[in-house]
Amino acid sequence: MELPATAENRVLANAVNARIKSEARRQNAQAAFWRLLGWGALALLSGAGIGAACYGYAYLHPPNSTENVAKVVAEALSAVTFKTEGTVKLDPEAKLALATRSDIPTPTPAQLGAGATPESKATVLTNFTVFKNVPFGQGQVVTGWNFSSGEQKTPNHQYCYYSEQLDGTSKVTIDLGENGRALPVTRNRTSIDPTLAVANCVWFKGSI
Repeated sequence: MELPATAENRVLANAVNARIKSEARRQNAQAAFWRLLGWGALALLSGAGIGAACYGYAYLHPPNSTENVAKVVAEALSAVTFKTEGTVKLDPEAKLALATRSDIPTPTPAQLGAGATPESKATVLTNFTVFKNVPFGQGQVVTGWNFSSGEQKTPNHQYCYYSEQLDGTSKVTIDLGENGRALPVTRNRTSIDPTLAVANCVWFKGSI
């Protein structure tokens, strides 16, 4: 049936359409409400089930109070910062002494011949050399530390050489280094490698 397009009919048609749309929105809102209510009930039941399970587990497995106390105390101590304040003072009667190396060889008075003098009664200066020998090849690498006196803490000169006995009467030597540094070898009458030999020099640990 067709109605004439009068102003009254247009108003009536708009009102009918608005009522239909409003009814559709109401039905959609009701459906959404029931869906949300269902999801909420499901979540509530799931939470209740998990809570009941946790309660049952806790009931069957009671916590150890000693372990809990120790854990709480450890956590509390880890968050605490201890600060100490004080003043360190040196005793006015105290004496300071430099530490001396105990690995430096020092001759005994008997070895130094203390008191030995020449017939001329001239002043005697006593010095000594410490030798370090390392077997190498058919001979040995010899390092010498020269000290001017028994009170000297570091040698005033060092040298290193290779020594080999060729026969019963002759010996050959090759200078390898001096004061911790290798020397160029221009003549080698032995079968050794000077580069390998100089690695066996025993240099004094410290500056000269």
